[in-house]
Amino acid sequence: MPTKKTRYRPDLSTLDNVAAEVGKIYRLMRNAEIPVNDGSKYTYVLREMFSMMEKIKTVRSIEELEAQIAMLKEGQTHVGNDDEIAEIAEGLQ
Repeated sequence: MPTKKTRYRPDLSTLDNVAAEVGKIYRLMRNAEIPVNDGSKYTYVLREMFSMMEKIKTVRSIEELEAQIAMLKEGQTHVGNDDEIAEIAEGLQ
């Protein structure tokens, strides 16, 4: 009876993980462990995922900032704590 092969399923839930996976595929292609044609296809999909995740992150940051601006316009003098505000500002860079 043939043994069942385990599928490789990387964690692609963060931008850092997607970027790391692209690097891994590059090294596999460079070492001739996978065909360049296959690696290029995988890299293309990962690049699209990365782009989509970046856009989602940007939209969420804008929505958070817009909500904070709306709250400030309504008269609140302080929205969130300084760490939260710094984190949002850092995410926009």
